[in-house]
Formats: sequence, C-alpha cells, structure tokens
Amino acid sequence: MIDYVSGFFPCKHDPSKLISGMVMSFDANLNQEWVCNKKLSVEGSHSSKIQLQSHSENLVYFTGNPVKFLQGHNLFGTNDIRHLMRLFFDELLKQESLGLCPDPFQYDLIQDGHYELTRVDINESWHLNNSREVQAWIRAVGETAYLKHRGAGQFSGDTAYFGKNSRRWGLKCYSKGNEIKVKGHKLPPELCIPEMLEYADKSLRIEAFLRQLELKRRHLHILSNWDIDTPEELLLECLSKLELSDVYMLDESVLDTLPPRLRMTYNAWLNGEDLKSIYTQRTFYRVRKEMEKYGIDISTKSPKDKTNVIPLIRVLEAKPVGIPDWAYERNLVA
Repeated sequence: MIDYVSGFFPCKHDPSKLISGMVMSFDANLNQEWVCNKKLSVEGSHSSKIQLQSHSENLVYFTGNPVKFLQGHNLFGTNDIRHLMRLFFDELLKQESLGLCPDPFQYDLIQDGHYELTRVDINESWHLNNSREVQAWIRAVGETAYLKHRGAGQFSGDTAYFGKNSRRWGLKCYSKGNEIKVKGHKLPPELCIPEMLEYADKSLRIEAFLRQLELKRRHLHILSNWDIDTPEELLLECLSKLELSDVYMLDESVLDTLPPRLRMTYNAWLNGEDLKSIYTQRTFYRVRKEMEKYGIDISTKSPKDKTNVIPLIRVLEAKPVGIPDWAYERNLVA
C-alpha cells in the first residue's frame, strides 16, 4: 500500500493562506539572513493531518500520509497511487480556506499525474500469530540480517532499519500493533473496533522508503509513470536484497517460556553469534547460568537441527494480508 508521499502540485493559490508562521535567522549583528514560511497543517478525516506550503506562484508543496488523511488510519490501503492522489487533491479542494484555485489545465495535469514526487513510502503487512512473534521476527532480522549495499540493521526503539540515512532508499520493519499504541499514532476512538485491533496486533509491517534521488533514477519522480503494480514491484525488489536465508527466530512455544530479557541473547546464539566476544566474562557466565534453566547451553554451537525455530524467510514467502473484506463492508478504505 501507499503510505507517505511528498511532492509538488501545479496549482494557483493564495500564498498567504498556506502559512502557519515564519522562521527567521539573524547574524551576530542582528541583520536578517533569511526567512522561511512554516508549513500549514491541514486536518483530514479523523483529524489526520497533511502539510502544505507555497513553493512558487504555481506550485504547492505537500507532504504527509494521504491514506491516513482520507481514511483516518493506515492499517491497510491502496496501491493505486494515481487514484489515491486524485482523491487526495479533490479532498483538499473542498477546504476553501486553503485558497487552492487550479485552472482547468492545472487540474487536468493533477488528475493525469503530470507532476513531481520527491518521496514515496510503500509498505505491506504480513500476519504472524500475535505481537510477540512480530517482535521476535523484528528483533532477529535487525540483529542478524543484511541489506545489500546498505549493511546491517539498526534499531530505533522497536523498529529495525536498513539504510536508514540513505539518500536513495531503505527498509524498515516494525510492529503495527505496537505503533498504534504510541501517542500520535493511535487510532481514532471510532476506529478502535475489535477487527482493527486484531489486524494491527498480528501485523508485521515492512516498509520501503524511496527518496528523490532514487525516484529520479527510476523515472518515478513523475506520478504518471506509476501504474497499479509499481508499488508492489518496488517493495518486493527491495525485499529481495534483504539476506535472510540463514536467519531464524524463536517459535511461539519457546517465546512463551523464555523471559523477555533472554530472548535477544537466545536469538543471537541461535544465529551463530559468538557470545563470548560480545559479553564480558562475568556477564557471559551469569547469562549462561540463567539460560541453562531452560535447557539451553550458550557455550556450545547453536544446533544444526533447528526444530524449535522458524526461518525468517518463511514469513515473507506468504502473501501480504492485504485489505480484509470487512474493511470494504464498513467503508474503512478510501
């Protein structure tokens, strides 16, 4: 599904209505160096916001999540970015206070997708049994997997990033169930129905973020060059560069018995890490003693017969869950 999008609409407008304030810089002698208008936050469905800014007389910069703006959530959504952006722009036109007034030629350009994109985030969700399994998968992939030309993963909170600071593209893996519990990402009260919460709780979300340089390299910086299959093809191509063939995670039966503080250690040992080189001698023997209570000896090599573990790649071999039927029935999809 399409998630976050940034770009420029070719659109006449009143610049004074797309300002939420100004930022100024002064030198040591209090001479003004520059001034910048702050972006205007615009509320959409269920108070989900998008930001707009006047870029020039006939260009409006936009950045944000059009799916969330229209639906009030981004648990699931469309891959048809051209249709999505048409709906998004038409929704903006309904807000007369924004002062957007495209002429017929500009409106046709927008409807046909003849304008520039500077960022597109694409994601899909895979369902595991529960949020514990989702977190175990993320922890294992972040500690042991590699992304070609981007290197090992790095964590920010519970999210595993690959190529986080790349100017071109990267991947991130996170638990959607955990995300919607965080302030600023919570579902609106009217959308906190059991089906939505269960869908999120089991969702392993993998997201590819494409920056301006990569979009231009692929000639995808112009929206009209996208079709309905492009997002899925891009995400799968990015995922194919993630080296997962020999990476494993705990299955649920082990997760249920092993304390959370020991799961990271077990995953590292399971995937062949030399724990003696990671821990101090004192810490290693303390952790080893704790693990022995669960029948695990981390001083030995991890077993070749991994009967109690799941290859990470197996999760991604299944199809993403997509949009459930009940979401259409309840008008939860834009």
